[in-house]
Amino acid sequence: MAAANFTDLPVYDDKPSSFAALQRNRCLQALVTALVVCCCTRILSSHWYKSIKYSHGRHVEPPTLPYWIPGLKHAFSMAYDSKAFLAKSLDKYGDGSPFFINAAGEKLLIILDPEHIKNALRSSAELDPNPFIHKKIMGALMGSPQEAIDHYTSDKGNTDYIQTTHIRKHTTGSNLVSLDHRLFSSLKRSIEEVLSPPFDSAWTDISDLYAFVEHHVTRAIAETLLGSAIIESYPGLVSDLWTHIEYTDHFFMGLPRFLMPAAYAARDRLLENIKQYSKISESLHHQGAVHSEWDPVAGSSLLQERERLYSEMPGHDEHGRAAQTLGLIYGGTSLTVPISFWYFFEAIRDRTLHERILAEVANHHDLQSSYEFMKLTTEYCPLLQSMHAETTRYYSSNLTVREVVAGKFALDAKYTIGKGTTVFIPNKFAGQFTPAWALARPKAVNRPLDEFWAERYIVKETGKRERFSDVGLGGNWTSFGGGEHKCPGRHFARNIAIVTLVVLMGEFECDIKDLEGAKKLDPPLKKFAFGTMRPKGKVAARIRRRCR
Repeated sequence: MAAANFTDLPVYDDKPSSFAALQRNRCLQALVTALVVCCCTRILSSHWYKSIKYSHGRHVEPPTLPYWIPGLKHAFSMAYDSKAFLAKSLDKYGDGSPFFINAAGEKLLIILDPEHIKNALRSSAELDPNPFIHKKIMGALMGSPQEAIDHYTSDKGNTDYIQTTHIRKHTTGSNLVSLDHRLFSSLKRSIEEVLSPPFDSAWTDISDLYAFVEHHVTRAIAETLLGSAIIESYPGLVSDLWTHIEYTDHFFMGLPRFLMPAAYAARDRLLENIKQYSKISESLHHQGAVHSEWDPVAGSSLLQERERLYSEMPGHDEHGRAAQTLGLIYGGTSLTVPISFWYFFEAIRDRTLHERILAEVANHHDLQSSYEFMKLTTEYCPLLQSMHAETTRYYSSNLTVREVVAGKFALDAKYTIGKGTTVFIPNKFAGQFTPAWALARPKAVNRPLDEFWAERYIVKETGKRERFSDVGLGGNWTSFGGGEHKCPGRHFARNIAIVTLVVLMGEFECDIKDLEGAKKLDPPLKKFAFGTMRPKGKVAARIRRRCR
């Protein structure tokens, strides 16, 4: 009976099998083929990566990170979110070995080992920042005319004097002190204008402390460098500038106008307004009606001299000079403003640190002559210097870039890279690479590098006064670059933060309404490899004039 039942069961030979369905469906075939190709590519590229990384060869090119898609390699990941992709890559592969990211043939070398970094930064004849500056920063980001780019890249286009010596001249010594006092006055006045009521010491609520600091510090820097007239006639300058800054990586990738119309429109307005004031300034100069140290229309002596120097170069009509001026204000705000916020924020949320800094500020304040910025920003106040260095190490998310201009360049005995290679140093990740810090200065890692420690750069010696020192950290702390091309405006960048601190703590009182809640808004340190570090939400605060 059982046998008969089995014999009588229906047979489904005519029902298509999975394999038969695959044979008949071209779309499914293509999908399966693509998956197989991607998986095989991943397996092979992982093997190639490991075989180079763990080999004992000499003069080999660093490996390329594993990828899924042949040809395109990391292109989709970089186009979708380059900040997050680079951060994930560093988190997974950032053990000190150099590696390439390859976006459809555009190769970027990432280095993290301090010996590689020091070697790259001090070899200015072989690794030069200028090709990247000229093509990507001035061309793609600032919108310089092609004639200006051609001049930069020509044999006669040596602009190092204006980029380095000229900047150093105007941001050191008495010129720096003059900028400090101008910035102090501008920032204090900008904040005074929004306090209510205007003439007493009542508290004014701030719904978003970061936005408050960003607006007022950016405005004060712009006024200090460019003059007050352009700020008054172009109130959208601050918001347009930050729109432009936030699209930096998109401009670098060469995305067209229709994909980011707001960014291009913001840049257009910035350039057009700068051009207008450049023309007015030029006319006033011909009339002898400009104050050479600082003028409300012509701006700072730094800007006035830059205008004169660039006007003598090919391709630098008002458009070419406007792009250079945009580069100046971009460089003066994109990193310094976020750092100034975190510098101040760390000072007011730590009660002990708050009291120590208030004492330092009070010790260098004279009711008759304002603040002694020369002392506040030098060895007289090692705590303020160390805290600024720690803030840049901990919160700056910038990249230092070099391009190989020699035939070949040896990173070390094993790895060699060829001419045209673009080298990226992720400064935030280098600043948290504990093995290297432990070797360079063991006491600096008495507290973990993923923790903010204001005194990390203070050196204490028996019988001697404590002092700030970054000696031996050339390949570890690289927020301002290094070598011959170390950021020429780094002293002004530091002083912007200190002046911000002096204004917000010395001239005003500022309280965070919910300290515990504010801690939850700290940004994730390693989620993005570069870009502006902001709190995850709005930090509510209040501010009033300080009673003396």
